[in-house]
Amino acid sequence: MKKQKIVMFATLALGALFAGCSKSEPVIACGREWNPAVGYVADTGSVFKMADELIIQLRYGTGFDFNTLKFAFYEGTLGNKGTQLWERDFHVSNKMEAFTLEARSRRGGYATAREMTKLKAPGTVVLEISSERGLIAAKQLTIVNQ
Repeated sequence: MKKQKIVMFATLALGALFAGCSKSEPVIACGREWNPAVGYVADTGSVFKMADELIIQLRYGTGFDFNTLKFAFYEGTLGNKGTQLWERDFHVSNKMEAFTLEARSRRGGYATAREMTKLKAPGTVVLEISSERGLIAAKQLTIVNQ
């Protein structure tokens, strides 16, 4: 009986140790709607019209364990990345579990897919998010005409 309790306790301790080490995969959510009160972007997929508002959120799952995020947009696909459209660095802290990239349009409101990606014509772009340690996540977006 005592040996059974020791084995059970050791199993629970190992399970707790491994559960503490698990980490969810980073997710890039892209959408037209953002609720700043709860800090959540409704992921509406990867196809947007040029005139659709586009808000991007990296959900990391735990506090960021790095200091800088780099967002970079490229023409092309995940399998065939082309020229870089733009990139920008953002400072983050370990108290953050997500980072939302939302830009303002010149006409008011949030930036459109055309403005966010800096595409001149409909096409496919790749969004890469990286830290000083390397690539965190990538997502392919298709931007279509009206």
